[in-house]
Amino acid sequence: MARRAVTPTPPPLAWSSTLHLSPSPPPPSLTGDKLLLPQAALESLLEAASQSAANHLQSITTTHDPASWDYVSPHEAISRRNEARQQLPHPLTFRVTNLATGRVAYAGIREFSAEEGQVVLSNFLREGLAVPVIVTQDQNGTEPPEAGIKVEAVNIPKGTFARLRPLDAGYEEDWKPILENHLQKNFTTLAANNILAIPRLSHQPGKDFKFLIDKVKPEGTEAICIVDTDLEVDIEPLNEEQAKESLRQRELRKRAESSSGGQINIDGPKEGTISDGNIIRFNLRTWDRSKPISINVPEENVDILVSTDTIQGYPKLEEWTWARFDGSKPVVIPSDDPAIVIAKELRISLQIYEQSFIDSNSKKPMPPPTNFLLSITQSTHQNDEEDEEMVDTTPDNETCSNCKRSIPKRSMMLHQNFCFRNNILCPHGCGQVFKRGTESDHWHCTECKAFGLNTPDRNTYNKHMDIAHTARRCASCDYSAGSLSELAAHKTTTCPNKLILCRFCHLVVPQEEDTNFTAAITGLAPHETSCGGRTTNCHICERIVQLKNMEVHLKNHDLERKSQPLPRICRNVNCARITADNNLGLCSVCFGPLYSSAYDPTGQALARRAELRYLTQLLKGCGKSWCTNEMCKTGRANRKPPLPNIPSKEATALVKPFVTKEGLQAGYTSHPLHFCVDETISKRKHVAEMLSFTEDSQGRNGWAIEWCTKAVDTVALEATDELDTVNKAREWLEKFAVKRDE
Repeated sequence: MARRAVTPTPPPLAWSSTLHLSPSPPPPSLTGDKLLLPQAALESLLEAASQSAANHLQSITTTHDPASWDYVSPHEAISRRNEARQQLPHPLTFRVTNLATGRVAYAGIREFSAEEGQVVLSNFLREGLAVPVIVTQDQNGTEPPEAGIKVEAVNIPKGTFARLRPLDAGYEEDWKPILENHLQKNFTTLAANNILAIPRLSHQPGKDFKFLIDKVKPEGTEAICIVDTDLEVDIEPLNEEQAKESLRQRELRKRAESSSGGQINIDGPKEGTISDGNIIRFNLRTWDRSKPISINVPEENVDILVSTDTIQGYPKLEEWTWARFDGSKPVVIPSDDPAIVIAKELRISLQIYEQSFIDSNSKKPMPPPTNFLLSITQSTHQNDEEDEEMVDTTPDNETCSNCKRSIPKRSMMLHQNFCFRNNILCPHGCGQVFKRGTESDHWHCTECKAFGLNTPDRNTYNKHMDIAHTARRCASCDYSAGSLSELAAHKTTTCPNKLILCRFCHLVVPQEEDTNFTAAITGLAPHETSCGGRTTNCHICERIVQLKNMEVHLKNHDLERKSQPLPRICRNVNCARITADNNLGLCSVCFGPLYSSAYDPTGQALARRAELRYLTQLLKGCGKSWCTNEMCKTGRANRKPPLPNIPSKEATALVKPFVTKEGLQAGYTSHPLHFCVDETISKRKHVAEMLSFTEDSQGRNGWAIEWCTKAVDTVALEATDELDTVNKAREWLEKFAVKRDE
């Protein structure tokens, strides 16, 4: 039987300290039962852990019988003692006591970053200890005495069971994953008679799940540890009154449910429903950039907010680029608008301005959701005059002086008798005609040319005044705007706290204040101007370039790349090298066997050497198993299907046209040559041909065979195998070669 390793139980940690409660509110990251202790507390805890470990190991009596289960060798005992002195118990748990009230709570540690002599408690611990969430000054203007908090390290047993009791109605959601996720991220301990407030994942913003911790096991303990343990959680069922209220709220939310958004296409309308308090989001990714975009929802009570992907998130009430609130016309975005030119995506939010959330304590039913039809179209922009209805100019018609409609002459008297008795023309000159008795609902803005009509469901005048003529202050800075549109323009352009995705550090950060007015010229946010001052090496030329100048630097490389002429490859069709400086258009390797230092002004000796090489290939062959040269006996035999051998007489006649003095010395522009090459060059030839048939990384047509041949010839010496040659050649082509469609 194998011997089991005996792990000693960690000794109790004897440490306590009395600290002052921090007067500052806890940071947002401090949630659940977590607290912050000062750095000095960590040093004291490590010293206490070392002393406790030393006392505990000295008290252990070990047998000297190696056959015993409890036997610990001297070397292992020393190792355990040293290790124990350097470690704190996990998890580290504390009993926290409010010395003023005697209230006790149990907590886990978040980090040791509090001010010296102070302890920072989460709101959950503050409520449990009956201390105020934020310490305020008394009436005399002096700060109240700081609360004394005693913090002592304790060993809390691992929990096996917890029973929770719902304190309110409305728990029809799937609480298990919500509860599990919340406890795992925010809690180390659970204490009986405490109240857990767990945020909802959907519906009723600001309302939490509330559970009373009714019972914990092991019994006889005030608190249990829930870290690294299998905890069984039991939820008591709702009582009859809570169940009825939950059913009522479920029905209200079902009526208030809105349609889901998602991706939308041009000329692909989306139908759906939207309720008060909800926002539906759509995104448009492809459109014709040469035409304006028209976004329309016929329903007048549905507002349209539009922005681009340059704004973080979807458009909100105070943060949008284009919007429609009056319900009279669609949102039209010109094709030359600077914001749309650089955009990769349009983001659209639909909402109802008059928002009213579900109140669980109110018996008033939710208003029914509104049906809507969102359509996005593109067409040639027309002037407003062309959009207006054309007046009927038929000679048999004339215009009514009251309602300005075109009426047949034969019925004009009858029409006017009815029209003057029942209709009223707006005296302010807007041309609106409304039924007599409803003129009080028609309004004209005294500060602008807007007008409208109030309805029993919506007060459009108050909405217009709130949006167009109510001063608003930016929540992120001290900017004050005269209207909602001014505030939205500020928050999407110049607000120093506008969030951007920095193109250099790739973090979502505030853009900061533009003090030098360089953003309009460079197109970089102030943060990007500062962040882009860092340098890096250009991946093409290895020069040191500032990040903010890298785009221009790479454009210069791109212009140089596109201006390069097509490289000239070896005239030998079987070769995969670049041509050398000779009058035959061959590379240095293929030209080597034909070179002679003898004086040959007419080129006849060169022609004889070329003819001899051709005849040797055709009559004897090169004897290489990889050769597929059609002007070689071996290569013809290696082809599939094999080609017949060429007799001597036919070979001489076949070679003559290739080796004439004029044909040879015509160089690159003449007919190709067919000389045998070694195995390495043959493989490079296949790699170059394969690359010429593939597309680039962007799915374009790729590169010509000349560029592929030069790429393979350039990287061949650095590559380790054929696959490495392919990868490095593609990288070279992406950087330096000109594509077919450029």
